[in-house]
Amino acid sequence: MPREDRRAIGHRIRMLRERRGFTRDELAARVGVHAGSIARWETGGSVPHAYTLERIAEACGGGTEWIRTGRSETGAETAAPNGEEEARDVFASLDAVARFVEGIAPPGQERFRKLDALEGLRRMLTARGRLPDWWYTLKERVDNGEL
Repeated sequence: MPREDRRAIGHRIRMLRERRGFTRDELAARVGVHAGSIARWETGGSVPHAYTLERIAEACGGGTEWIRTGRSETGAETAAPNGEEEARDVFASLDAVARFVEGIAPPGQERFRKLDALEGLRRMLTARGRLPDWWYTLKERVDNGEL
């Protein structure tokens, strides 16, 4: 399996885990694996077996097809379940948060300050129980110097 596919699967596993508010240790205990395995999967070092993917999906409330491909069981592109509605309570949209991050410094500058702001946002959102997909999009844009 290509590295990019492994990383995408790992990214979706991490999104589900964080949305449920689980640490790697907590998810590992629920799935019956070592926390190091969770870390390896989330970073794209390897991919869990099909049975383990089912256990992850069950523990986190997602679908195995979504974890594998990013598509729902019906084949439509979809986001991870839940989260978007609750996040709207806090921020109007991805654009509103992006403008906030852009206000810290011009694109590509003050990357660590922007990541710190996003980390604070992540903590606040996960404390509410859900982390929306747009948070990951925003973090990637900061990492790539686009914001």
